[in-house]
Amino acid sequence: MESINTSASKSKGFHLISTVKIKMESKSKKIANFKSKMPSIKTTTPILGGNYYHIFNRGINGQKIFFTEDNYQYFLKLLNKYLVSHISIIAFVLLPGHFHLVIKVNDTIKGIPPSEDITGESEVGNYVSEQFRRMFIAYSMAINKQEKRTSSLLDKNFKRIEITEHEYLQYCIFYVHFNPEKHGYTANYRNYKFSSYLTYLSNKKTQIARQLGIDIFVDLESFVNYHNVWHDEKDDYLLE
Repeated sequence: MESINTSASKSKGFHLISTVKIKMESKSKKIANFKSKMPSIKTTTPILGGNYYHIFNRGINGQKIFFTEDNYQYFLKLLNKYLVSHISIIAFVLLPGHFHLVIKVNDTIKGIPPSEDITGESEVGNYVSEQFRRMFIAYSMAINKQEKRTSSLLDKNFKRIEITEHEYLQYCIFYVHFNPEKHGYTANYRNYKFSSYLTYLSNKKTQIARQLGIDIFVDLESFVNYHNVWHDEKDDYLLE
């Protein structure tokens, strides 16, 4: 009876398993790379008239986008120039490397005569998207000039998440206001300067849609109470 070379068999078996494992790992990497190149729902979700959105973006490669206090003020000035006539700004926060907005898009874009009003939800959304694009270009050009830089400032496509549930909307407003404390920029987010939270506690004139934001929580007391309660980060809500 012919003897079997067990060491050779084991070697061949090990080689076969290793080859299969390498092929599977290679296939997994290819799938992961393919997925990473696929457009994200955060950049492909269409903006439509009449809807609520969480808008956010960050500096390219995690770089800063705000370098001085004047930069924060200039960003808000551009937001007012390009968008405040077409959206309701319910909440915002500006951090050194990124920003968040909670907005409601108007149902109609008022045309300047002789132009007619824009009324279709897709047409309104396209107009607002273009205004955001123009605003970000204007801001990036100013910062590049200030910092004597030439590369991109922000990630190519700004992120947008449609908010379709009332509870989600309330939590998102809180999440935006809480962001400075979440990222360690302050021990108490209520005192953070470049946020809309303090605007809600003031009677001063503002471009923030303060009454709309209060109504989302029923009244100012409920708004403050919601913000005073600790909320665990909700895994079932897409936030960033």
